[in-house]
Amino acid sequence: MGRYVDYYCGDNNRELKKIVNSILKRKFNWIAQKDYDDFYSRAGEVVWECENAFDDTKGISFENYLRSCIYSKIKTQITYVNRAKRMQRDIDGRPLYDISIDAPVGEDSDVTFGDLVPSDFDMENTLERRCELQNERIEAYLNSLSKVQRQIVEMKMDDIHVSEIKKELRLSDKKYKQHCQALKNFAGIHILYGNENKAECKEGDREMSTETQTMENCKTDRISIASIIKKIEKHTIRFDHPLQRESDQWSPSMKGNLISDILQGNKLHPLIFAEQIINGAAIIWDLDGKQRCTNAYLFSKNGYKISKNIRRFMIKYQVTEKDESGNEMLDENGYPIVRMNEFDIRGKKFSELPEELQDRFLDYSFNYDQYLNCSEADIGYHIERYNDGKPMTASQKGITKLGTQYAEMVKSISNMSFFKNSGGYKVSEFKNGTIHRVVVESIMTANFLSHWKKNQEDMCRFIKENASPSDFEAFEDMAARLEQVITEDISGMFDAKDSFLWFGLFARFLKMGLEDGEFIAFMREFSRTLHSSEVNGTTYDDLCVDKITGNAKSTKDKFIVTHKIKILESLMHQYFSCNNS
Repeated sequence: MGRYVDYYCGDNNRELKKIVNSILKRKFNWIAQKDYDDFYSRAGEVVWECENAFDDTKGISFENYLRSCIYSKIKTQITYVNRAKRMQRDIDGRPLYDISIDAPVGEDSDVTFGDLVPSDFDMENTLERRCELQNERIEAYLNSLSKVQRQIVEMKMDDIHVSEIKKELRLSDKKYKQHCQALKNFAGIHILYGNENKAECKEGDREMSTETQTMENCKTDRISIASIIKKIEKHTIRFDHPLQRESDQWSPSMKGNLISDILQGNKLHPLIFAEQIINGAAIIWDLDGKQRCTNAYLFSKNGYKISKNIRRFMIKYQVTEKDESGNEMLDENGYPIVRMNEFDIRGKKFSELPEELQDRFLDYSFNYDQYLNCSEADIGYHIERYNDGKPMTASQKGITKLGTQYAEMVKSISNMSFFKNSGGYKVSEFKNGTIHRVVVESIMTANFLSHWKKNQEDMCRFIKENASPSDFEAFEDMAARLEQVITEDISGMFDAKDSFLWFGLFARFLKMGLEDGEFIAFMREFSRTLHSSEVNGTTYDDLCVDKITGNAKSTKDKFIVTHKIKILESLMHQYFSCNNS
């Protein structure tokens, strides 16, 4: 037997039964246990077929490929059995099984056969059916998750109860909710739905001069939500410019009020786009309106329910009267007979709205202004201009001063698994730009401590003018090395407040030529005793708290930062000097 057949079919089909059972219980729970053996037999045949057909060069695991094929085989088998039953007739030629789609699947069941028909996309279902949507986009989505988020998905797939997931992963109710919200963000759903033939810009493409010229600087037009959805999935409207802040910045009530305004037909502020010609193709960057567009897109994909805390929730809409046959009723002049309905949208997803409101949502059009023939400098200028006076955090605004090349590198580093899995960072800090700030501060501390700037924007300007790509590459290497040696008891010390100190100290440690694990040993001893050890009459603790007032000192003042690094470096050298003597 092949190695996969041996693994899945060995020990009385032990591993194979796990896959079949999970599919049947989750998707076909009306099937009797006594019939499971038939599906085990069919699945066994699938393993042999998959062993021969599997291509490991496509980046898809064999288990996921097998799950997809088994699920397809099970559906085919059920369809065949049901068709065979419908073909059976009694002595008078009448069907023995005349079943309505509204009939229950069991005598005491509330589930109808209609409920088993696949519905439109729902995020909760998507998280539980990776095997059914087997393709590279699903794998890319899963790979974009943090370790904890991926564990949540895997445990959900295995039908583990929420309380057990929280207990196993040591998550509070708040943390669990935050992770679940992160699973349904715009970036993730965009990966699932995006066009597979996405045109990617090569490094340096954005620095190319534009290839078309026009005397017109800006044009005004309208665009429907349905059109925005199509353009997002075809990547002709882009929301991922390196200088732009992340998606998912709005609270549930802000999202709900947006949907309410759209369904009412209320006028909203215009969207702002910028056209840039890259390799001869017109790429449209969103400059202002990202949250409106991405939240409308998420809602159309059932990504969230409308909050109950919204200003106006009863939405009126017009319905055409229909007769018993479902045909529209007309008056004597041939005009449709209509009436007004009212619908409470609170707690509803897109698919739960009446058809008339779904159409109204998709048909809604935003006004937009589009700047034409923009250079990279133009786009950065407009992004900053349109975010003036808006709730953009200091970290988010600071990154606009880095320039496109370094902003891209910062965002790439921020997405490393070290920050997702190894540090003590909050889920919200990946959305509000805090992790970007950590990276910038760390590069500053590691390479330009004497030029430290308390203000984030000043720091980003300095790095843009004085750093080189090698500084970012060196930091990326440090994060990767630390991930290999960091331990659970130390990971919390790499938080949004102090990470830049430890990265800066690690850069100095590397010059000592010691094993990386020794740095973690020093951090452990520092947390135990060395934080209160004096260096030239001052301890690290003295720089954290004012002895007279008892108040915490500013952690970003240049005097405090430089002295903390000096004390840490002195303690580090003393520690290794004593240990090596």
